[in-house]
Amino acid sequence: MVRLNRKNEIKTKKQKNEIIALAIFLAVAVIAIVAVMVLVKDPDGKAVKKTSGGEVFKIGGVKCTPKNNVDTYLLMGIDGKGKMADIIESEDACQADVIVLLVIDREANTFATINIDRDTITDVDSLDSKGNYLATTPVQLALAYSHGDGGELSCENISKAVSNLFFGQQIDGYAAIGMDAIARINHEVGGVTVTIEDDFKDSDKSLKMGQTIKLSDKQAQHYLHDRMNVGDGTNVARMRRHNMYLQEFKKIVKAKAASNKKYPIQLYHSLDEYTVSSLTSNDISKISKAVFKNKELGQFKFKGTYAIDDYGFNAFTYDKKDLEQLAIKLFYDKVEK
Repeated sequence: MVRLNRKNEIKTKKQKNEIIALAIFLAVAVIAIVAVMVLVKDPDGKAVKKTSGGEVFKIGGVKCTPKNNVDTYLLMGIDGKGKMADIIESEDACQADVIVLLVIDREANTFATINIDRDTITDVDSLDSKGNYLATTPVQLALAYSHGDGGELSCENISKAVSNLFFGQQIDGYAAIGMDAIARINHEVGGVTVTIEDDFKDSDKSLKMGQTIKLSDKQAQHYLHDRMNVGDGTNVARMRRHNMYLQEFKKIVKAKAASNKKYPIQLYHSLDEYTVSSLTSNDISKISKAVFKNKELGQFKFKGTYAIDDYGFNAFTYDKKDLEQLAIKLFYDKVEK
């Protein structure tokens, strides 16, 4: 297992700023909770391959060429309980409840996040217990994580599915964080204040609709994780809660870091046992600098329709045209006629 690399201390203001940004980045992985070149077919039926050069191909009939200076990282929140070592050793198959794509454009000096609905129906590889390929079927994207070892193999399988979803866009690294990290990170910041906008009576009666409350660790767990027995039961509502929590979380981290320069690194260390990642020290450095310095383009998601499938599960069928437009916006350059 590859763990996130740690720095022992903050020596300069620059390093401090990068660690603050990195702490916020990890929070995104927790709550808004990240690779291969593949051959895919565009909507016109022509096979196209993602390249780092200037090859021209079509997405939705639009001639494009891949941007050369884009880094893409997959961030996931996993529904397994306990520390990551416990999740991997458990025989229970985990799913990716939160899926976020972090996109850094090094040439434009921007970054953006794409919130991908876990119920998105897309092609997912089925693997046996040893990781051998069995078949590819259209299912919920969240299930891609359940095919694997609960760690690196699972992360690689869902990375491939996300890459396919975005027309072969390379995934440069991933980070998966167990759901028990929610309580830990909430505890480390002393609780986050939010306004309850959903009905939690069947999940946590202490979360009363319309109330503004500083979340306890247990409440934060319910607020950010629960879905099916909250409000309308959709992942859209849960993603809205993630964003609300994250905005308040950022404020707390920045305020605490202003008075205690060691605070961000302490927060950073607190998530170590809940994380499995392919990110190298170089990745960490690039990500933290981008999150702190680059212009944020915003949080994106693509449109689609919700339904209940034949087995009673939620299914999100994405709008192909909207997904194509988002992919072109972030990953490709249009070729002038």
